[in-house]
Amino acid sequence: MPKENKIEAEKFLRTRDYATFSMAKFAVSAIVGLTQGYLLIFYTSVLGIPPVSVGIMFLVAKIFDGLNDPFMGALVDKTKTRFGKMRPYLFFGAVPFGVITILLFLPVTGLPSSLKIVYMYATYIVYGIIGTLVGVPLDGLPAVVSPNDAERAKIISVSRIVGSVGEQSALVLYSVFAIFMPMREIYMTIGIVVGILAPIFMLLGAKNVKERIPPSKAPVKITDGFKYLFQNKQFLMLILSMLFSFFRNLATATIIYVVTYIYSNGSLNIFFALPGAVAAMVGMLFAPTLKKKMDSKQIFITATLVHSAGLLIVYFVGFGVPWFVTAAFMAIAMLPVGLLNVVPHFMAIDTLDYWEEKTGKRREGITFAIISLRGKVSSALKDFVFAALLSYFLFTTPLLSVNGHAPMQLAFTKEGIFMIFTIIPAVLNLVSIAPMLFYKLDGKKMAEVGAELARRKKTAEN
Repeated sequence: MPKENKIEAEKFLRTRDYATFSMAKFAVSAIVGLTQGYLLIFYTSVLGIPPVSVGIMFLVAKIFDGLNDPFMGALVDKTKTRFGKMRPYLFFGAVPFGVITILLFLPVTGLPSSLKIVYMYATYIVYGIIGTLVGVPLDGLPAVVSPNDAERAKIISVSRIVGSVGEQSALVLYSVFAIFMPMREIYMTIGIVVGILAPIFMLLGAKNVKERIPPSKAPVKITDGFKYLFQNKQFLMLILSMLFSFFRNLATATIIYVVTYIYSNGSLNIFFALPGAVAAMVGMLFAPTLKKKMDSKQIFITATLVHSAGLLIVYFVGFGVPWFVTAAFMAIAMLPVGLLNVVPHFMAIDTLDYWEEKTGKRREGITFAIISLRGKVSSALKDFVFAALLSYFLFTTPLLSVNGHAPMQLAFTKEGIFMIFTIIPAVLNLVSIAPMLFYKLDGKKMAEVGAELARRKKTAEN
């Protein structure tokens, strides 16, 4: 291993940088957590839209939105302002992102069924466009806030932990409001609270975090976003691996169905979701320490195997036991997910450094735009597969509120819901390991890349 160079030893970030960027990450994660966790059940249980119709909408809208991401990334890389190339989009996108979040959860129950579907498509597509405007530069910021790799790893880990808390904020609000509020009002109220507070946090983060790595001087074309994915083979392997990881998200998406239709108590949602989220955050805390002992590829493969093993244990324990036993085993199974949420971002920055060492160019905007595209395609596939599985297992859409209403579901349906919760993601998630077998940026290679980039920087300064 090469000796630590000057750029690695020098500190660029202060506590305020970590705190304010994490606030922005919290805000965006709160919105994403709300929509990912509750839109499907809001559409099916409050608006009464069939699950398959919702699943098709998610598939179409998210893939359409995701295709915009590489263009957004190229646009970011072309942007040159005194605020940098990432931050201006956070300034302009924060408030609209909050507004569309509120509109998503309006209980338009008085509309005819066809107009409900039109409203669903329109608001969700706009939400996706604004989310791209905000999400791509936000995810790219850690790559340019410091040339120190350790600081970049730290700000990713810290912000991801705080972001995970943000993702669970809707769960906490739901649990509190459910005590005294009808279900159709809960979602609208959470949408208003998150839609108002999130832009404030985003603007504070954009104001304080600085971009310290200058943009590449090489010209950027809008079409470069798609070309880069296939030019940088290591990045392609990472994206393929991340794409197939959507199967593991079936487990968390199924929680509210498990507690409502298997345990007949929607208020148990927080006892299933929150311990798992806390366990994932514990996993995130260990990511920087593990990275010093193992390379990112080893961490990813190991964490995936352990997570699948944990889900299999939950499946074989079954749902005939008291609910808290299932919740406890699921929390343990979620520990590796924290690593799987963080490590791909370490690897993304590795692919950036590798590409700069190879070509002299950095493509932060394009890189994180494609990662955002991957996220949306994965999310679309997850929602579509989830809705299809619910239909296959003969899930019956309830006509009344979830809390206080236990619709009759077939034993076949309950068993199917539990399989979506456990064994299905456990087995299918293993597919994400396959592309990692062709990923070559191990610890030794990245040490060589870091040393070469430091040498070039020193030469340029002299």
